[in-house]
Amino acid sequence: MRHVYVVTHTDLDGVGAAAAMLRVLGRKRNDGATVIYSEPYELHEVLSSLAEHVEKGDLVAVTDLGLNEEVKEESVEAVRELTTSATVEFYDHHVWGERDIRDLVRAGATLYIDRSTCATGVVVNYAARSRGMEPDDFLRELERAVCSADLWRWDHPLSPKLYRAVGAREERDEWRNRVLDKFVEGRLWDEELERRVESYVDEELRKVKKALETVYVAEKGGVRVAFALKEEGPPANGIIAAVLMARYNAHLAGIIRPNGGLSLRSRKVDVQRIAVKLGGGGHVRAAGARLKVPTLVSLVAHLYPKVLSWYGARRVLQLL
Repeated sequence: MRHVYVVTHTDLDGVGAAAAMLRVLGRKRNDGATVIYSEPYELHEVLSSLAEHVEKGDLVAVTDLGLNEEVKEESVEAVRELTTSATVEFYDHHVWGERDIRDLVRAGATLYIDRSTCATGVVVNYAARSRGMEPDDFLRELERAVCSADLWRWDHPLSPKLYRAVGAREERDEWRNRVLDKFVEGRLWDEELERRVESYVDEELRKVKKALETVYVAEKGGVRVAFALKEEGPPANGIIAAVLMARYNAHLAGIIRPNGGLSLRSRKVDVQRIAVKLGGGGHVRAAGARLKVPTLVSLVAHLYPKVLSWYGARRVLQLL
């Protein structure tokens, strides 16, 4: 194996999965390995750009990312091009359609999908064992801490802190890489992370308050939804979702961003089904998509931000 390219999601699980991959392979970022962060709707572009750089014997590992409904054909075609030179492996825990799996396998990729754990857990278990190795103690601890947050179990003492730590800086990729490097080196927590989380919490409280000023609540068929507009930066989508569901007794919480990015959380509704209809995907209880916001709605939102919450809620209500 020559160079390793890890394409991963932007959240804690994505960082954990990428770090686990590098640790399993004995590589470090900028030393035989490159890590690229992506959202599902950008995956086809990232994979296509890699096709210009990979060489014979390279590995492209895609972690914590499924195929976006609207660009899956482009993603499969990019994988087909990559496999003419490199090995392509997917490690994921989202809901996958049989056709998507079949198309990627036919394109030459190897898939490891396990919905019983988080993506970090998939890498820890399958990337190691497929290479004849057993995960070390640190990888097991990393799996427990990340899955505890990503699967909303919160049964690991560091999970709430790690969940915040990945989003604790505006220099997003720079800070994600800083956290990833610590994981690769075998450090789950240190004083720098503690300081970042302390400053993050102050900003989190301020922005949660601002998001609550944009809340729109509606109900259909006994399902109450609460939507809010989120600006760039902290807090994590899950934090706002938890506040919305608790404060408004909502069955489904939606977080919409100015660019149309939509995150859905629920303890009752299958939000993955809704996200797929909107061109996205995810889990049964946590999913996302990207809405095509009408120009008029975008213009009005500059004066009345709450209109984006209204628009997101109405689109989701149509699909219940």
